[in-house]
Amino acid sequence: MQPASATSSALPVIPIRNLWYLLLYAWDLARYRDRWSLAAETSPSLLGLLARVLVDTTRDIARRGLVQSYVPESQAVRGIRGRIDFARSLKHLSFPHGVAHCRFEAFGIDTLHNRILYATLRRLARDARVTGGNARAARMLRRELIGLVRRFDGITPVEATTALFNRLPVGRIEDPYPLAMNVCRLVHRLEMPTERQGPMALSALIHDEIARDRLFERFALNFYRLHLGDAFEASSELLSWPDAFECRYAPGMRTDITLQSRRPPRRRIVIDTKFSATTLASPPFGDAAFKSDDLYQIYAYLRSQEEKGGAHRTASGILLYPVVGVHLDEHMLVQGHRIRVATVDLGAPWPDVEKQLLDVVLDWPAHPTTWDRCAGGCAPTSAGKNPNAETSSTAHRKADSRVSSLRRIRT
Repeated sequence: MQPASATSSALPVIPIRNLWYLLLYAWDLARYRDRWSLAAETSPSLLGLLARVLVDTTRDIARRGLVQSYVPESQAVRGIRGRIDFARSLKHLSFPHGVAHCRFEAFGIDTLHNRILYATLRRLARDARVTGGNARAARMLRRELIGLVRRFDGITPVEATTALFNRLPVGRIEDPYPLAMNVCRLVHRLEMPTERQGPMALSALIHDEIARDRLFERFALNFYRLHLGDAFEASSELLSWPDAFECRYAPGMRTDITLQSRRPPRRRIVIDTKFSATTLASPPFGDAAFKSDDLYQIYAYLRSQEEKGGAHRTASGILLYPVVGVHLDEHMLVQGHRIRVATVDLGAPWPDVEKQLLDVVLDWPAHPTTWDRCAGGCAPTSAGKNPNAETSSTAHRKADSRVSSLRRIRT
């Protein structure tokens, strides 16, 4: 545990590789995590990586054919097509000439998805921040972007705006358009103005994007769904207060992640993710401590559901903080509920990040009756030691074995 770092307010700098994997899980597109692994390792900037992904994805789309749909159009035609726009027709005195301004839907490639893709490619082609691994790679990437822009004949040029993204229809669309649209949306948001200047501007925008869009929360939820789906059901759960009066103004509570075991013995783990610049509170007087608001929140999630019985009476809680270069792993036992406050180091190699996320759920002390206060995991004290309790090294070896087994199942 490093209290000085834990209370630092500096923005964490997440490696491009780990940021890319975080985004893929958050977008529920983890199936692509192996395709651009080399580009994620070597790319000097996030925009350069996003440009490479969008180039490759657009080529896949062009090879299959741009998606087509019915698009609203309005134009002057001889005769009648669709609905007549009487206001425009009378304004331009088109009726005496046998022409009517009509509104209709035409089937073609000039769809909203293709317009956004076209606009983003144009934007990246002229963005000086888009760089490759070296000068030659950067020039090649820019030429590829310009070449793809020229292939979008028949697409209306527009400026990608927040309003335009909000108009995207909700529903399924064939691959790889979901990935392309998420990349386009992120590129647009990374163009937003920020108070910071210079190299830290992009880092600040990335940090704001993760916090605003709750990307880390969605990343952790989809990560546990993928890697622990055989053992646990992972979901975001809506909780209600056990109010005997049933007051209609009592607010609901929604967990970030709730893990419920699929087989006996029944286990229930509530995880609350906190993406913030600090992990511990630093009062003006006294030592660093857990953030009260965070601890009260996880406490309410656990205690308010006890009357449901079963696994709810002994549910465990985890406060999970993403950090860079800081380690914190502390345990509490509060009125029968185990509470763990832990960090996951997003600056570590990605296999280590995966292991940390799995260990924080799977690697718990066997008998949490009397614990020594320690960092990096706690073990029972000798006073209350159970002869069947595992040693710390044995527990970690078993955790490593579980992680290896899960990876073999995944591949």
